[in-house]
Amino acid sequence: MARGRGRSRSAFRGAGAVLLGLLLAGGLPAAAGAEDTVAFTIGDRRITESSGLAGDVANGLYWTVNDSGDGGTVYGLEEDGRLRGTLNFRAQPTDVEALAVAGNRLYVADIGDNGAVREQVSVYFLTNPRATGLTVTYNSFDFRYEDGAHDAETLLVDPDGRLLVVTKGAQGGVYRAPQAPSRSSTNELRRVGDAPALVTDGVFLPDGRIALLTYGSVEVLDGDTYAPVSSTPIPRQPQAESLAVSLDGTSLLVGSEGRRSRVYALPLPGAGGEAAPAPTSTGAPSDDTTPVDPGEDPDAAAEEDPGPSAGRRGTLLAVGLAAVVAVVAGVVVGVVRSP
Repeated sequence: MARGRGRSRSAFRGAGAVLLGLLLAGGLPAAAGAEDTVAFTIGDRRITESSGLAGDVANGLYWTVNDSGDGGTVYGLEEDGRLRGTLNFRAQPTDVEALAVAGNRLYVADIGDNGAVREQVSVYFLTNPRATGLTVTYNSFDFRYEDGAHDAETLLVDPDGRLLVVTKGAQGGVYRAPQAPSRSSTNELRRVGDAPALVTDGVFLPDGRIALLTYGSVEVLDGDTYAPVSSTPIPRQPQAESLAVSLDGTSLLVGSEGRRSRVYALPLPGAGGEAAPAPTSTGAPSDDTTPVDPGEDPDAAAEEDPGPSAGRRGTLLAVGLAAVVAVVAGVVVGVVRSP
């Protein structure tokens, strides 16, 4: 009987999260003040569910990944969104949801778990990544949450190189990995702080604070205490799923799933000033001695370009819808907590 109740709670929790996501993604207007500066558009037809974005300053590109059904493939993008090439590794991830770059490592987080049923999740890492179309070896860490399974879409790497996972749900949490995870046994993720509801990606800012993306805003936390600091609205998107610091360090980039998805530039929280202008291409790949993956699909430009983001509907509607979301969140939490 206890097992049946657990499954019911997981089902309610997953359904509630989906409902909240649909409310936020489909009905929440961007508040006044959110900038609609398009940094670039992801044009390659193979990238249909961009579910993570990470800036790689050393290689002068951005990495992105489809969130399911793509095996061990990561895509390298030029600063203008064109495909430079792919990076492949011989793994069969379950649900990749996030990327992070730290030092000479590219981390690929297989942490999605919509039903909260996975006994463990994995984070792959590739050393000295290059978008050359080659298939490379990889290493990985396996993790288990200390308090049971969770769905998650956010991987962070703190200034000391420690991995953090932020869960996605009505009551999100920040979970910290061991400083030196084992590659031969399962590591424990320990909850060290609270997180906003429905976090879909995140990144450490240059000043050490944490920026977390939800379907309607960027929430900033203190990098040491994980206490909330500020909230910034984002331009309205079909499904905001990716967040990264721009290669020049002047702005935050917010991306969405979908074909020819637009990536918007926002000012760094607390930095003041306007959003950074759309970056320009860096040109040819940095390594011309290795075989390069074919560039952007030639048919991509022929696809219909999505229209501009929806206009503002006013603060009253935003407040009203936020109240509805809060009520739904309370119902979901109540169901999950009920015996």
